[in-house]
Amino acid sequence: MERRLLKRKRISMNTYTALWWRFRMNERGFELSPVFCLHNGAVLLNRNKNAITFGLLDSSNTRIRRRLENAANIEKINHGKVNFIPLSREEFNRHISEIFSRNDDCSEQKKEEEKNRAENEAAALLDALIGNACSSGATDIHIEENLVRFRVKGVLQKEIELSGERKQALVRRIKLLAGMNVVEQRIGQDGHFVHSDENARRIFVRVSSIPVVGSKSCEEESVVLRLLDSTRVPLEIESLGFTKSQQEDLKALCTLKNGLVLICGPTGAGKSTTAGALLEEIRKKFSEGKKIVSLEDPPEYVLDGVSQVKIESAHGMDFSNVLKSVFRQDPDVIFIGEIRDEESAKIAVQASLTGHLVFATLHTSSVSKAVLRLNDLGANPKLVAEVLRAVVIQNLNEGVLDADVRIIPEVVCE
Repeated sequence: MERRLLKRKRISMNTYTALWWRFRMNERGFELSPVFCLHNGAVLLNRNKNAITFGLLDSSNTRIRRRLENAANIEKINHGKVNFIPLSREEFNRHISEIFSRNDDCSEQKKEEEKNRAENEAAALLDALIGNACSSGATDIHIEENLVRFRVKGVLQKEIELSGERKQALVRRIKLLAGMNVVEQRIGQDGHFVHSDENARRIFVRVSSIPVVGSKSCEEESVVLRLLDSTRVPLEIESLGFTKSQQEDLKALCTLKNGLVLICGPTGAGKSTTAGALLEEIRKKFSEGKKIVSLEDPPEYVLDGVSQVKIESAHGMDFSNVLKSVFRQDPDVIFIGEIRDEESAKIAVQASLTGHLVFATLHTSSVSKAVLRLNDLGANPKLVAEVLRAVVIQNLNEGVLDADVRIIPEVVCE
């Protein structure tokens, strides 16, 4: 007798367990799973305070009827009052279609809600990262695998760690704002956007992404954000940390009528800031007497009184095409954002030869290396010797701008 009772209890528990995944309670009440409906030819038709009604393809199937009655009793639905109605195959198929459609709608709605939540979290995270970076004086934000780092005073510092999902959501948010292809991860991309904080401060953000192999040999992306906050650093030569004699030399460069002036240093050394300060000095010194044009990819600072041209090779706005148009603008001063290839190197020298004063930035660490770099990029050494007027070498140390201004009366190139 005892064994029989134990066996009966075990059967009851097994039945309950087996039924648990077939029936579920949610905000709409008791439901049958679509898989159970298809397998057993049963659908839930109606439920009210008096009874619950099921439709069956085979209403004489006592096994299915007993399962449904047991489920109603287990969940204490309507005191176990269960009705059964026979359905034709056509009626059953119509109800099944409605059930799957309802489940698809709920699934899509849930996915959309999760997507919106992830996007909102990514937007808030990006705002917080840019805000913290600007507060700490960072020039760059590096996002690599699960790590976010800030470059402060030339040194990378760990900020936070991210899960894979949060990192992907953050990268998607950045790409979307920067006008980049969100789904493309196989090639490097560049973009930019303007970030506004709660104080209406506008920060120009330049974005670069490149595919890398992650620590688990899976495809990853390394994303770097360059931050340019013009409100943090006034574009004035006197405010950039140069010595008095260096300030005088820099101001003297602004009075030149023609030639090439190079501003050199590593990434994050403030080359663009120095160039902006020089252009601002020219604008103030000559008031409206000079036509200043900048060619940048993209413009890093918004400068009053300067015609800033954005280089966009994808739209036919490359250096060579833009320069032809710039010459027709009758400029006195031309700024080239960065000499990075043969085309921009030759254009810088060519513009200097035609009687213009040209400022440009270059990634080198000394005067001799600046000349060698121009030659290596394809510029004619004799022409470089003819047009080069000065090289500014600078680097950022702990709170001090370490700079060397060399006025070059003559450069001898072999």
